[in-house]
Amino acid sequence: MLIRKLAKTVLGGAVTAVLFSVLSALAHHGWSGNTAGDISITGVLVEKLELRGPHGTMKIRDSEGQLWSITLAPGPRTHRAGLKANAIRLGDLLTVHGARNGDPSKFEAKVRRVEWGENVFDIYPSK
Repeated sequence: MLIRKLAKTVLGGAVTAVLFSVLSALAHHGWSGNTAGDISITGVLVEKLELRGPHGTMKIRDSEGQLWSITLAPGPRTHRAGLKANAIRLGDLLTVHGARNGDPSKFEAKVRRVEWGENVFDIYPSK
């Protein structure tokens, strides 16, 4: 009886771990949604750079007033590229280079490079 209960507990934990791993892998979308081609966007930082969660994020507003959601690399990789969370201040002008979301109604881009003043941050230098 004890062995059967222990086996169920171990099996249940293993199934949970496998499901969690599969769901985590599916949630990490990589570059697959960014199929509209390369894009460069120059704008003003309106929502600060965050390096929490699966990817760094920030929002910029371009010269036409469009708000763009910008996705960077995971926080540690973005940080290693030299871009720190408080480096760029709200209102600063910057340019990002990357791939636009495949849905033209979404103003989103996953970026490889950020240029701010004299600074260049190659987030994904090999892409």
